[in-house]
Amino acid sequence: MTSPHVPAPVRAMEQFLAGIAPFDRVPDQPVMTVTMRVGPADRTFTLTHRAASALVEALSRYTDPDDCGRCGGCGGFLDPNFQCRSCGRLDGVFRTTVARHLARTDHRDEQ
Repeated sequence: MTSPHVPAPVRAMEQFLAGIAPFDRVPDQPVMTVTMRVGPADRTFTLTHRAASALVEALSRYTDPDDCGRCGGCGGFLDPNFQCRSCGRLDGVFRTTVARHLARTDHRDEQ
């Protein structure tokens, strides 16, 4: 059991590995170690092949919450409003919605 003063990243790694352990068929064969240092404290984890593979998969599937995708024009990053931070282009469904709205508005102004 983890004490309450254990840093969150260390606690997360402990919980991650504990969740994998019941399914590890070869728990006695470590293939690597990972040392986490948070402030003055450090903790070394021994990972089996299954745990190392699971960690790689978990890290590769992570998407930052601020990642709203890439611009279809220049490839830059989109902001939360789907506007490119590099070229300013609106992208995706938001761009289509704005373009349709502008088309309707422009058409009404002509009448």
